[in-house]
Amino acid sequence: MSTSLANRFRLPMVNTLRVIHLCFIFVFVLTTVLFWQQGQLFSQGYRTSQLSHLESVIARIESRAQYKMDNLRYLRHIFLEAMDDPMFPGSVTAPWDTNSGVVETPLWIGELPLPDSVSKNESFQDELEPLEVRQELNALRKIQGLFPLASRGSDLIADLYYISREGEFIVSLSQQVNSLLIDSYNPHEKQGSFVLASPLLNPLREPFWTRQNIAKTNDTLINGAIPVDFRGEWIGLLGIAFSNESIQNFVSSSLPEGTQSAYQLFDEQLNPLTKVAGMENGFQLNAQQIATIRKMLTEKSRGTLRAGTVFITFGEMSGTRSILVGTQSLSQGLHEEFGRFSILLVTMWLIFVLFLLGSHSVICRLVRNMGGLQREMQHHALHDDLTGALNRRGFFAKTSQIMSDNVDYTLVQLDLDHFKNVNDVYGHLVGDNVLVHATQRIQRAIRNQDILGRIGGEEFCIYLPNSDLKAGIMVATRIKWELESSEMILEDGSSLPVTASLGVTSHSEFPEYTLDQIQARADMRMYRAKERGRNQVCWQDEDIQA
Repeated sequence: MSTSLANRFRLPMVNTLRVIHLCFIFVFVLTTVLFWQQGQLFSQGYRTSQLSHLESVIARIESRAQYKMDNLRYLRHIFLEAMDDPMFPGSVTAPWDTNSGVVETPLWIGELPLPDSVSKNESFQDELEPLEVRQELNALRKIQGLFPLASRGSDLIADLYYISREGEFIVSLSQQVNSLLIDSYNPHEKQGSFVLASPLLNPLREPFWTRQNIAKTNDTLINGAIPVDFRGEWIGLLGIAFSNESIQNFVSSSLPEGTQSAYQLFDEQLNPLTKVAGMENGFQLNAQQIATIRKMLTEKSRGTLRAGTVFITFGEMSGTRSILVGTQSLSQGLHEEFGRFSILLVTMWLIFVLFLLGSHSVICRLVRNMGGLQREMQHHALHDDLTGALNRRGFFAKTSQIMSDNVDYTLVQLDLDHFKNVNDVYGHLVGDNVLVHATQRIQRAIRNQDILGRIGGEEFCIYLPNSDLKAGIMVATRIKWELESSEMILEDGSSLPVTASLGVTSHSEFPEYTLDQIQARADMRMYRAKERGRNQVCWQDEDIQA
């Protein structure tokens, strides 16, 4: 058979073998190149996945830290009211402690000498209390029932304290907290948290974060603080203190479920603040890697680094002035999704090498899979994952394609009323359900040829081809009726009304306008409808018609 094949192509046997070898080499090289490129995609996907995991942990930590700062702002406001208003109630308790029968924890007061640059008096003595000091103490006693607000929650425990500039004392609900803060406080160094609250160093009177070392235990306290000004004068500082153990537990609770990475919190100089959380791998940063991370952080706040078989991700948390570092070894990475994909990729490459006769069908299948993935990615790029409607990019892309075929068209701009309040009161899950509910009702109200797009958070836009202003008003009115007549039923059985403000603009009104300008005009009319009471349709620049 080999001889007949050679005769058919009029090639000597040796040349036929060379052609076969060349074909083998070509298929082998082509297959290897294709799989290498696929491996690069997986590598990039793995890097993005690790950065995403790191970002989620950082976002949770910073979100909780911001929540604590918001509590401080609230307590500062109540504290100043208690100082300024002689008719302020005798005491204030947190809502969850009302009628609980729990006896209030006494306030612990400790002397805290301040630097000469910020001090107002020599020392604090009870028998020589100035009037302002008595005001401070009385106000603190009135609001001490709200102090647990800053430390409430099991995932991030903190202790609230107050430092007085006039009396040079520190107040908290725990004598131990006072002792730790006094031990960690160095009045001769400007890095002290109290000095950073001065108007000179903090003219905007913004909250800030500091770290202070405890000399006796060699531990670190992380402090969040906010300046307190009374009648235009700086009088003190409200703060919250986090121990290493509290931060350690919180970092552990912030990790993604089933993570295969190890995370550790460092200060700005990459000195460890906590122990390793997550899946330990025994890896420790060396001096060269620390220097590399420092250099990369000067260019961007997030980054990745490879150290042999260990993949390192790191990110800076500007709010708390700390750095989170995640590490994952090769063995840990293989247990994650991208690791399993990598194993599958190598196995398929070996199968291609061993079974060249089946390479054609396998490559075709790979191409089909990649085509399907591309179509799926394109769909996600043009559609909103939550509602299924076109997103802003997809909406304008599709309308731009069909505009040349439509001499006249109308745009309806729609914004759900009080949507932010729904998120605040019921939560983002109910907010998402409201968006889905509204999308379904809008689709029921429009025609098959109309194009619906979600172009913002709670904003929608409907493109009505071959429609004048009158037709647009009818569609908008139908949408308004469809929304207001179908309340959304919540899990507890209660109903939630859903209404919208709509603006309508037709191309026939402004023939010289582009699509963007027509959309902007409809947006203006929509906001005019909101200004006039919401749940209305506006199609004129001056008057609103309900």
